[in-house]
Amino acid sequence: MTLPSRWVSQLAALAGLVTLALLLGWWFGGPGWWLSGAAVLYIAFMLRHLYLLDRVLDGQRRLPLFETRGLWAEIFARVDKVRAKARNRKKKYHRLLREVRESTGALADGGIILNPDSEILWFNPAAARLLGLNIATDIGHRLDNLLRHPSFVDYLRTPTGDGIVVASPRHESGWLNVQIIPYGTDQRLAIVRDVTQEKNVERTRRDFVANASHELRSPLTVISGYLDALTEGSDVPASWRAPMTEMQRQAERMTRILRDLIELTRLESAEVSAPYDFVDVCAMLTPIVDEFRARTGGPTVELVLDTDAALLGKESELHSIFYNLVNNAVRFTPAGGSVRVLWRAEKLGAVFEVVDTGIGIPEEQIPRVTERFYRVDPGRSRATGGTGLGLAIVKHSLQRHEGELTIRSREGEGSTFSCRFPKERVALRSGAAQAVL
Repeated sequence: MTLPSRWVSQLAALAGLVTLALLLGWWFGGPGWWLSGAAVLYIAFMLRHLYLLDRVLDGQRRLPLFETRGLWAEIFARVDKVRAKARNRKKKYHRLLREVRESTGALADGGIILNPDSEILWFNPAAARLLGLNIATDIGHRLDNLLRHPSFVDYLRTPTGDGIVVASPRHESGWLNVQIIPYGTDQRLAIVRDVTQEKNVERTRRDFVANASHELRSPLTVISGYLDALTEGSDVPASWRAPMTEMQRQAERMTRILRDLIELTRLESAEVSAPYDFVDVCAMLTPIVDEFRARTGGPTVELVLDTDAALLGKESELHSIFYNLVNNAVRFTPAGGSVRVLWRAEKLGAVFEVVDTGIGIPEEQIPRVTERFYRVDPGRSRATGGTGLGLAIVKHSLQRHEGELTIRSREGEGSTFSCRFPKERVALRSGAAQAVL
């Protein structure tokens, strides 16, 4: 390995010093003393340069300029280069920081940087406006001391999803969406957005749908009553019977749509969590499956009860979940196919599952099937009397029971709809019952 020239010159200087000490020792006598003196001189030289290097590294601005060549000249030159790069980098970071502050200051959404203990490290002007923060008094305070909502405290502890909506601490009728995301090293960023307008629009839409649905029920009931009376009359011309039967079918479909709209509006307006009433799931599923088995020209329907566990929730909403999922599977599974309804317990709770061999759902449409009025096959859905609201009702009812809906499907191969209920909502009685009905 070839040594750098700076080290060669340094070693040559040391060798020259030792040689000179030996020559003087040979000439004047006492070579050991001369060697000791040379060593002390060399150590003093090195210590002086180390002292200067330490001062330079400790922040001294001026570098010693008496060295023009050799190892120490190279070291001081490299230190000077590193310091110049550091100064340029510092200027660049200051410029970037200034630009970031200017850009974040122009944002309408608030940004708050939190440490691992959820203490505020920094926030932009929008966050100060939305939450009433003061840079002189709120830096270092925990964010949940400023937003004292139990649901937000739980979310701050374990942030998931797209954030949480909480009431504004500054405006009585205001609403804020707060989302926590990882940021930097051991830090988190809270994004605060004013969603008051969106909440007001949503409330207006919900109120309109509820009011319109209630107002339409009365005239629709009158129309249905007259149609029933006319179709039952013996003096109705034969040419009118087919159109009147179709009008009667459409009136019944409108009635189902209004009923589902009212139910969906009730779920959206209800409290977040459903009550903890005891619901016998096995006793509820048996008549539901029997109803669909009695229909002719459809798929075979099988009920598998792997547990006799019950649920703690609202009976009408749980019945709506089970009925809508089984009804969907039967409607979209042709004759000769099969629908399998399962109820089983697992370590983290219980699962209600409907597996069919129907038409399936294209992968790109799966995220949208729980939207209101969204239909995978609009023509088939209307022909079979679907309202397009069943899965939306299932989603909202599950949310009120802290449940989760997962959908697995392949077009042309069938679908699997799974409802997972947390263990807090499950009441185990005698373990697995293993029954196939």
